[in-house]
Amino acid sequence: MREEAHKQRRAGVARNRHGMLGLLILLVYTSSETVRTDAFVSPVALSDTARRNSEIVRQGFSGKNTPRQVLLRSTTSSSQSSSLSASSPSFSSLKEFNAHLETLVSKCSSSNEPVIVRAAQCQELWENAKENESNFEPDSDSFQFVLSAWNQCTQTLVRSRRNSQTLPSEKGMSVEVYTPLDAAKRATTLLFAYPDPDLTAYNTVVETWSKSRVSESPEAAERLLRRMMDDESIEPNTNTYNFLIDAWANSNKPNSLDKATQIYRHMEKISKDDTKGNVKPTIRTINAVLHAYARKSAQFTSQNDQEGFEKAAECAAASLDLLEETKKRYKETHDLNWQPDIATYTSVMDVHSRCATYRTTRIAGELLAEVKKLYEKTGNNRHKPNFRTYTALVTAWSRTRSDESPRQVEAIMNEMKQAGERPNTRTYTSAVQCWARSRDPYKAKRVLKLLMAMRDEYKKSKSEHIRPTTLTYNTAIDACARCQGSPDQKTESLKIAFAFLKTLEMDEEVEPDSTTYSTLIRALNFLMPSGDERNGVATAVFEKAKKAGLVELLTVKNLRMVLDSETMRTALEGKLERNGEFNYGNLPASWKKNANKD
Repeated sequence: MREEAHKQRRAGVARNRHGMLGLLILLVYTSSETVRTDAFVSPVALSDTARRNSEIVRQGFSGKNTPRQVLLRSTTSSSQSSSLSASSPSFSSLKEFNAHLETLVSKCSSSNEPVIVRAAQCQELWENAKENESNFEPDSDSFQFVLSAWNQCTQTLVRSRRNSQTLPSEKGMSVEVYTPLDAAKRATTLLFAYPDPDLTAYNTVVETWSKSRVSESPEAAERLLRRMMDDESIEPNTNTYNFLIDAWANSNKPNSLDKATQIYRHMEKISKDDTKGNVKPTIRTINAVLHAYARKSAQFTSQNDQEGFEKAAECAAASLDLLEETKKRYKETHDLNWQPDIATYTSVMDVHSRCATYRTTRIAGELLAEVKKLYEKTGNNRHKPNFRTYTALVTAWSRTRSDESPRQVEAIMNEMKQAGERPNTRTYTSAVQCWARSRDPYKAKRVLKLLMAMRDEYKKSKSEHIRPTTLTYNTAIDACARCQGSPDQKTESLKIAFAFLKTLEMDEEVEPDSTTYSTLIRALNFLMPSGDERNGVATAVFEKAKKAGLVELLTVKNLRMVLDSETMRTALEGKLERNGEFNYGNLPASWKKNANKD
């Protein structure tokens, strides 16, 4: 009798731990349409009892060289051109006109404005003022405002894409510019059509290309530089070359770093020519080159192989050498144009943060300590650590496989807040990644706490800089999948992972991607014992991925590790070979239409 009772108790514990099919199917299939977007279920409370678990889930998861005429026509469609003009205000003076253009330029930098329309309005006002009779003639400042409008428009479009943000539009307005590339081309066309553009106009367009982050930008910027050099009335200056370095630094081309450093050394050479007094490299130039090192280092480590990390280490060493060279030059000359600032230190820290070694992480920490002392000594805000500086060190520790990494990250984030610097999306995502790589069996709870704090910060500030992204949630799910604790801890981690999925699905600003579902299926393999229940939950997750067109190759590979062969064949609707292999290319296109393309 006692042995039988013991067996029943053990069976009950097992059911309570692993009998989660109903609970997780509920999480997977509950409609998200009726759920409040601010309802973040806290699975910390899910560990008490199975009954309480289900109740919390039910409560939180109930129910995402061109003529002017052509310029104008290409800016707005013919049906909308009159719409833009109809509301055009009248101006009594050039000063009033330029002031209005300047206002439109400022609106082009706002993510709360339909920036393409505002830039188009700025251009059309300028063109109409040139064409129509008025008591004033637009001047070079007017033209500069138009170029600046497209410049700011380009930068705002880039930011919105990076933040996965949809910019507002204006009802009834249609402007045939859709991307940063379109906006940069628009500025270039205007420049070429203008009879006598000056250096400022050229530099504005070079900068526009450098900030566009499109693959064509370095070559486009270089073509503009050559055009300037062919024009005897225009002499490129330091800004021109700095923008050109920016264009290469922001490029993913294999030779981007080499080009950036070559341009810097060329600036050094021509600065010694008395006839080229307009070009003298400064700390701004150094920072642009260091940014190129940081970008290249990130590209190397994304290879995720030994060669990539070795090349990243070379970038780190070279960036540190450049910093030391710059410090030495400032010490010798006392020229403030060569004094390293916080951007200098942050960029070198950023390069080191990519290397994923304890040594480079320690160097990044030493650089932060050095610049903090410099700020204490000078009181100059040019040396004050900012959120990017702290985030670089958080990123470094998140990539370092050390038991002290999570505690170091917590300490840095606390120091950051005490210094009045608010952690941003990258800071939090790096902190989540740090916990994902730790061996702490309670890391799922730690990650949950971080995400709840992040969401609270976002609700208070409404700042896009702290909004959780799909990457943030995917990293959190990955942290749960890596739990290596007891069966109870694994169960709790799995529940938290599903809570992250549901929260992501409920969010109106971000949505799951193919990595979300493939990572969650991998979590099932690590956190749930094989059997019918795991088959059922994994199949339900896979069905959601299929329906959303988010089945990537890794999704199917992970699914094969979770399901038995018969269930796998059913899930793939007969697309599984007899030997257990499958051809991803043969899967229905509708399953893969929105998946990540590797």
